[in-house]
Amino acid sequence: MKQYKILMDSTAAKFYETLARRTGTTPEKLMASTLFKFAGEISLSAILENISGES
Repeated sequence: MKQYKILMDSTAAKFYETLARRTGTTPEKLMASTLFKFAGEISLSAILENISGES
């Protein structure tokens, strides 16, 4: 698995830390899941735009 380091403002970091604690996971896993879901949404949006543009 590949590892990346990111810089995040303290408010966003606190949000992920709090949410992770409340859901019983780690901030890293929560952020990875969020980014993966967001990537899927962006991909779907691009596919739908491509399909719309071909008509």
